[in-house]
Order: sequence, then structure tokens, then C-alpha cells
Amino acid sequence: MSFDKGPMTFRVCRLMDDLPEDVLDRFAELCAPALDQIRDEPVIGWVSGRHLLETRIDSETSQLGNFYHLCLRQAERKIPAPLLNAECKMAELAAMAAKGVDHLKRQEKQEIKQEIKERMLPNMPPQLSGIPVSVDLAEKLVYVGATTERQLDLFLDFFRKATGVEPVPVTPDFLAQEILGTDATEIPALNISPELPDDAQGGSVGENFLTWLWYFQEERGGVLPPSRLGEFALMIDGPLVLAAEGGGALESAIRKGTPTISAEAKAALMVGKKLRSAKVLLARGKGEEWSVTMDAREFVFRSLKVPEGEAMEAVSIFEDRMTNLNIFLCVIRALFQLYLKEMTDPAKAADYQAKAKEWVKNRRGE
Repeated sequence: MSFDKGPMTFRVCRLMDDLPEDVLDRFAELCAPALDQIRDEPVIGWVSGRHLLETRIDSETSQLGNFYHLCLRQAERKIPAPLLNAECKMAELAAMAAKGVDHLKRQEKQEIKQEIKERMLPNMPPQLSGIPVSVDLAEKLVYVGATTERQLDLFLDFFRKATGVEPVPVTPDFLAQEILGTDATEIPALNISPELPDDAQGGSVGENFLTWLWYFQEERGGVLPPSRLGEFALMIDGPLVLAAEGGGALESAIRKGTPTISAEAKAALMVGKKLRSAKVLLARGKGEEWSVTMDAREFVFRSLKVPEGEAMEAVSIFEDRMTNLNIFLCVIRALFQLYLKEMTDPAKAADYQAKAKEWVKNRRGE
């Protein structure tokens, strides 16, 4: 999924230093090689954000207004396993018939397989995949489609090699430090199950925030506090994933029916599970809607849909999409800041805990 069209899947990183002025030239120096150089080992390099075959990286191909749009491409040639197995079986049968035997030694089979791979591999089309990247120069943020630890490590390594700057992933722990100047361990992970003692804490900062947000939006009927960006409504929806630490059934995934008012969701909350991921729906006025599946542990956002703009030109369309992405993140950041403020105020935290226990206890659980 890219940033110029369709749903966006990404996490956010912050640039702690300015990028060099010749940064596009540096990306170009590490551009992906031509496809005829690809063999059976993965080859990784940069391409423009327009498509996976565009290895020209400059202001015309990779800069859209105040954004750089790139992609970290991986390419390798592979022989499909069913095809390779069939070719090997045919060659083995022919070799057994020629020798007049009913089986081959392991080494002979390995030699046949290696010969077939060497013969077929150059004719296989390269398989391409990419990690899309959008760099917001004004906000010093990087939006990157790296949802796994491996993808993130790969991106950080290649971005640092190209620019000399290593982005810092914006996780809940990082944001807590940035907003409050405090370590995430100082944020209480309050128990809200009416069947467990108050000191039965659990869940990460992000999971406790998303659980609080679920309670918060239901208590307010979905209406968020007024902001400089306008008046917003928010709703938590399924599929839901609730999780707990320790033994037993650690994770509950609820997809069917209406997950937020299901008996499974109430049961999970009653045993102390916290909301790990959920769909977040955001609306402003008429026709402006955002929807995303939010993973609270690392703040990974999957399949974000933003309001459609009226721009017709490519640069304007891209900037509109990035503006709407930023609006969504500003709302989430403001809510996270409110959560941190309440959790670090003992009186407000205690009030939330008491009310949230009643909220869990009185859920319909249909």
C-alpha cells in the first residue's frame, strides 16, 4: 500500500536531526539495481514512490510539495515450489530409468535439484515488494509502511545509510517521554475489572490508552472535546483484540456480530484484558471521515482511509492525503496527551478506575 492512493498502512518515525540538502542524491546513490542483476538472493535498494521499477530518484520523481515520496524495494528470483518439485521429480525418474534402479542417493537428488535451479532461475521473473516511505519535511516526520520488526529494522538501516540520520519510531513510550518528559513506567496501568483487586495492573501504555479511549468515547456519546481542528466524533469498532499478560488465554479476537457490545468483549474485560487493537472511526462535519485499524502496542496504523479531496493534480492530491493523515494523528496525539494527563493525576486516575469498573460491570454483553 502506497501513500499516493488507496488505504495507507504505516507507523510514524520522528527525525531528530535535519536531513542533508542533497538527500535525494544520496538516496539515488543507493537506488535499486536493474532487474537483470537479480538472482536468488534478495537485493534491496531505493526507488521513487511512483512505482517499483522507477530507479531514477530526483525532485521530479520523488518530491511532492513539501514531502519526499520513496520506496525501499526488495527483489529476488524464486522458482515456485510446486514447479521446482515437479521438475526435480521428472529428472529423478529419468535418471532412475537410465540407470535401471528404483531409487537415487540423496547426493544425486541434491545435484539434480541444483542443476535445475541453475537452469531455471534466470528465466524466472523477479518478485518485487516494497516498503513505502513519505517524509514530511515541515513536521520532521517519516511515515513508513513497516509493520513488522524486520521491516522496521530494514528501513531504519537503509534510511540511515542514505541520509546519515536514523529516525526514531514514535511509539506510546516515546510519546509519553516527549509529551510529559516522563518514563512510560511512571504511567499507571490501572485495573478496571470489577472482579480483580485494584493493584492487579497490566497491559502496555498503548493498550491501556486504547482501552481508556473506548471507555472515554462511550461515556461522551462519541463526541470529542472541541479542538482547534474542529469538532470531531469518534467510535471504537470491531474487530477487537483484547489481551492480558501471564498464563491462560492471553488473547481474545472478536470479529462477528457487534464486537464492542458482545458477551466475549465483556468477559475479556472482566478477566483484566486490555484492548490491543481495534478499528477507530473519526468524523468531522459532514462527509469527512477517517477509519483505521490501530495496533496500540507500537502505534501501527493499518488501512487508514482519509476523506477524499477535490484536488485533480498529483502533487495536490498527495498533499491533501498527507494533510488528512496528519489531522488524524493530531487527534490521536491530543487524546493520548489527555490520557497521560489524567493518569498522572492521582485523583483523576482513581475516578477513572472507579467509573471504568462500573462501565465494565454494566456492559450488556449481548
